Parts: sequence; structure tokens; C-alpha cells
Amino acid sequence: MILKLNRLLWLVVMQIMLITPAWLLAQGQTHTVRKGDTLYSLSKRYGTSVDDLMKLNRLSNSNLSIGQKLVVGAVAPKPKPKPTIPKPQDTTPVPTTTPVPIPNAPPSEGTEPIEAPQQLTPDYYYTIKSKDNLYRVAVNNGITLAELLAWNGFADSSIPIHPGDKVIIKNPGLAPVDNQPIVPVPSAPFPPFAAAATADTVVIERVYVVQKKDTLFRIATNNGMTVEEIRKLNNLTSNEIKVGQRLYLAGKPRLGESQTPKENLTEEDVQKRDKIRNDLILPAEAKVISEYGLRNGRPHKGIDLGAKHGTPIYAVLDGTVVYSGVQGSYGNVVVIEHPDFVMTVYAHNEKNLVNVNDVVTKGQQIATVGSTGNAQGSHVHFEYRLKGKAINPRKVLPIK
Repeated sequence: MILKLNRLLWLVVMQIMLITPAWLLAQGQTHTVRKGDTLYSLSKRYGTSVDDLMKLNRLSNSNLSIGQKLVVGAVAPKPKPKPTIPKPQDTTPVPTTTPVPIPNAPPSEGTEPIEAPQQLTPDYYYTIKSKDNLYRVAVNNGITLAELLAWNGFADSSIPIHPGDKVIIKNPGLAPVDNQPIVPVPSAPFPPFAAAATADTVVIERVYVVQKKDTLFRIATNNGMTVEEIRKLNNLTSNEIKVGQRLYLAGKPRLGESQTPKENLTEEDVQKRDKIRNDLILPAEAKVISEYGLRNGRPHKGIDLGAKHGTPIYAVLDGTVVYSGVQGSYGNVVVIEHPDFVMTVYAHNEKNLVNVNDVVTKGQQIATVGSTGNAQGSHVHFEYRLKGKAINPRKVLPIK
């Protein structure tokens, strides 16, 4: 009996050796068949083909049994990585310049803030107070939102600010350093003026608005130009300039565009005149339900125009949206900045239809009438602000 068992075991061993070549057992990779295995799934797993698996294992069909051992391929040694010869590098030093950081300026892509002297005098800064926002800071300091963003290196007006933060409210490029002569610094993030351009070059317009105490010589020096270049570019016959005057530093004045500043209105002029301009349209087809002035002992800084919910609200002038969102008792509000330090406010809206930085035209719908915020009944609260100060909208709107 024992002799028969030994003979049977010897026959099984011989059969295995015949079926599986010794070099594959020594160097090959094997797999024990599990539930769900197929020759196709194993060929994908081990990077081979069904035919190769059948040939390696001398299978006559594709049927597999759980626990069956299969040779699935020879183990190939990993190739040694080829040594790489480093390419010679250009060791020529590259000149670099380190811009002077501007306080509170967060990093932003695609923006180049104006370089400022390391020390600015206190009058160049404004300290943020509670409930301040960037557009309010700009108008209250007689500058545009775009200037405020550029001088502080802000990407847009959504940059968060907090009480106690300091922001620059005067052009840092015009600031002298330690009483030394002013070094020419570009007043805006544009390339220097080029006298001529080839046919495929786009000439970028650069316009400077004259500020108090400016002289033609100072403007020329700070922009790397000569007085004669500015005079020739703007067709000036003398060196006299006025506050608010627009001077081209690059590009050409548009046909028919006057370089003489518009009339500078004083508070006395605003109070005396019934109308200070007549180029606005009504913000909505509505009736006046509340006037500008004191209301219940408190100042009412605009005029209320009553209309049904959903009535369209229009921009009264061309401009750029500087705020669109919810603001306290105003509810949904849109604020638009216009030329010559003018801003218009549209409040209690049902829905705002524009976003910050949208450029709008006079008569374009910007919102719908609602009653959001502190409002009794549906109406649009409209304000007209000149250098941040609210004036009676009747002086500018075509109200009979």
C-alpha cells in the first residue's frame, strides 16, 4: 500500500515538472486563482494576453478553478536609470529690482502697484473706521476708486479692510523723499511714453488729472517727460494748468474732447442754483414720495421715488459700478461712479442686476424696485453725491 502511494506521489511530481518549466517556477510570477478571476481579467492585471497565459500554463480552454496556480509571466529586472548629463546653464547674472512695499498691499496677480518711498508723511494715509468701505474712502477723500486701488496695490474693491488699517489716499509717486529732489516715478502702472510706434503697436492712453499745487514741470518730471512734450501732446499754448484738467501723457486726445476742466462748483453755487446740470435721466418711472432734507428730525440724503415691485431702475449717467450688494438700512444697493467725482446711489432694490467693475451706460437697467432694508413700501431711494457730499437730487434730475 505504501509502495503504491509513493509511486502515485512520484507520478504527480513528474507531471507538475512536465507542465511547468523549471525556469518559470524559479523566475516566473504566479497567481492563485480567486473567485471572479478570468483569463481576461488576469491578462489586464499582469500586462499580458489571454493567449500567452494559455500557452504558459498549457491550458486547452479558458476554464479556471479556485485555488489553481497560474504562471502569469517572468519577472523582468527593473531597468537602471540612464545617467543624465546636466545642460550647461547661463551663469550671467540677471539684474533685479526690489519694489518698495506699500502698506496693506496684499499680493495680487496681474497688478503692479506704484512704487512708493519707504517713508510717507501722515497726510498720505487714511485710517479705516467702522462701517468704512473702499468706495466711501475714495469719494470722501476726493479721489477715484481706481486711484485708491492702484496706490495701495489692491486687486479690486472686494479686498477686506478693518478698523485701524491705514490706506494711501494720495499719489505716492509724487511724494519727495527726505527733502531730496523728486525722482521721476511713473504715476500709473503703464509703460513709459513712446514718441512713435510701429504699425502693429497699440499705443496705450495715459491721462493725468491735474491736482492742487501741480505744475507742468512737476508733472513732466514725475512722468519722465519734458514740459515741451506735454505741451505739444495736449496742444497747450502756455504752461498754465487748472485743477481737474486732463493731460495726456501717452496716446492722443479724442476728437472733440475738451482739455479744459468743467466748472468747479462750490457749496455756495450748489445751494444757490436750482439746477447744476441737466444731462441726467430719471432712475425709474415713478413719483416722488419723499423729498431730500430732514425727515422725522433726521437727514434724508436722497429722494424716494415710489413704484411697483419689479419696476426697472436705470443708470442716470454713464459710469462704473463700485458697489453692488446689501448695506444696512439701504438693503440691496447699487453705487455707480461717474466722471468729475460724481457718484449715484440706488437703494432698497428688489434685485441688483450689475456687479462691481461693470461699465454701464445711461439708460441701462441696473436693478428692480423693491423694499429691502429699512423701507416702507416699494420705492427706489436715489442719491447724487459730489465729492462724497450728498446734494438735493432735484438739482440734477428732470423732475417737474
